Amino acid sequence: MAVILKKDDKVAAVAAELPDGFSQEDFATKFKEMLPKDWKRIQKAYRDHERKTTPGKTHPMPTPEQYLKNCYNTWATAR
Repeated sequence: MAVILKKDDKVAAVAAELPDGFSQEDFATKFKEMLPKDWKRIQKAYRDHERKTTPGKTHPMPTPEQYLKNCYNTWATAR
């Protein structure tokens, strides 16, 4: 199951609200402001992965901040 539904559309909408030359930090801040429920879903998904992971093992989900950076990078390279 996807962490964020219609992620590409939402990332594009956030980017459209930012001025040219924005940074990944600007993107993350605006994402959290515009889509607080999705930000909470990302955090919850990460906590769930952390909770379910056996001690000493790792899980594939990046931290919530890195997840947003990855979303932005994927969108930026695809456009």
